[in-house]
Amino acid sequence: MISFLTYEVYLGNFLILTSFVLLIFITLAVIYISYVSWKDKKRLKK
Repeated sequence: MISFLTYEVYLGNFLILTSFVLLIFITLAVIYISYVSWKDKKRLKK
């Protein structure tokens, strides 16, 4: 019973950690895509 409870806690921590990592990864990807799009628009104006 106790091992099951610690497994649940570890699973919860793992899910929280992976969700934060995914959130950071998606945020960086959006920033990168926006930057590339902005540079492309600047290049097309020239």
